[in-house]
Amino acid sequence: MNSALLNSNELKAQAMRLGFVACGVAPAEPVQEWYAQQFRHWLQLGFQADMEYMQNHVEMRLQPSLLHPGVKSIVSLALNYMPERQQPGISLYAQGKDYHDVMHERLRQLMAKTGLQGRAFVDTAPVLERYWAWRCGIGEFCRNGLISVPGYGPTVFLGEIFAEQEADTYDVPISPESDNGGGWESLCPALTPQGLDARLCLSYQTIENRGELPQDVHLKRTFYGCDRCLRACPQFRESHPTSDEAFQPSSELLGMQESDWRSLTPEQYTVLFRKSAVKRAKYQGLIRNILNWEP
Repeated sequence: MNSALLNSNELKAQAMRLGFVACGVAPAEPVQEWYAQQFRHWLQLGFQADMEYMQNHVEMRLQPSLLHPGVKSIVSLALNYMPERQQPGISLYAQGKDYHDVMHERLRQLMAKTGLQGRAFVDTAPVLERYWAWRCGIGEFCRNGLISVPGYGPTVFLGEIFAEQEADTYDVPISPESDNGGGWESLCPALTPQGLDARLCLSYQTIENRGELPQDVHLKRTFYGCDRCLRACPQFRESHPTSDEAFQPSSELLGMQESDWRSLTPEQYTVLFRKSAVKRAKYQGLIRNILNWEP
């Protein structure tokens, strides 16, 4: 364990040099009770659908020291992923390279440049990343449950470093707790006052659901993911394209037409999505979606 204090100004400066659009630091305290209660209630309602990993290690999600003993500070970082051009049918976040790989490499570089000791996480561990983005002061909760970073909106990837150093200064949230007002139905039918019901979410159905699509699921304008609640979010007006090449679609992807998708082969799938988050749906899952797609 490193006893030297984490220099938050130096950390943030290095983060900006690596392309991050926001960086904040908070003490590694247990998740605040208001959010912990919301999360537990969300699970009790079954809103995680069959994503069993969401209900595993609940206490670890709520207490950082259970995930990484010795953690003193949580560093939350954001990358703008808004592409300059888009392949219709695929969610904005999946146009370029797999964010897990891109973000993790940037976090590794940041740790090396600043001497941070600890562990880096990118949506692959029991971490409540949206909570920590809020707690570290880099974004505010949207009514759809996403995090919006000022000047960039909700089109951001989030990552965390569980650091073994205390910081010289800590950040505070830039907004109150999440908005619990009404009107979710105007954004998306999957949104409720208790949070997102994954069973009604097109992103869940097209990516995580490995079985048949329910008869009442209609894929219009998309066959991988969904940006409906993202685009309906008022903060989406702040989103603007990034020049980061990692998040731009390839010329091959941009060139795909409806007829090309309908006749997609396993070999073409492998070439198009070898380094893409789209591979999470597997070939059979993507073909299932395409066959139910109504452009």
